[in-house]
Amino acid sequence: MPLLPAIGFLALAQFFDYVSFLMMTARHGLAAELNPLVVLMAQNVGLPGLTVAKAAAVVMAAATMVIVGRRHPRVAVGVLFVGSVAGLVGGISNVATYSVGF
Repeated sequence: MPLLPAIGFLALAQFFDYVSFLMMTARHGLAAELNPLVVLMAQNVGLPGLTVAKAAAVVMAAATMVIVGRRHPRVAVGVLFVGSVAGLVGGISNVATYSVGF
């Protein structure tokens, strides 16, 4: 598995989720967010804390892929898959909420 493109894809999927979250909440407010953990974090630490948490999650997933992937490439692919799908599903959900209305 080429590592750099995989990490780039993970980062792009999560960035899509983050940007679509910003657009959705700007239009419909935080009540439109379906993930209760994101809502709780946004209420407690605000957008700066949420941004740091999102970036830290991407860095941790990428580090896991690098460290674990040497001995267990399937685990690394699993981390990539879960992180990427989570970002894509979250982003698609946000875009759907933004587009259709809340």
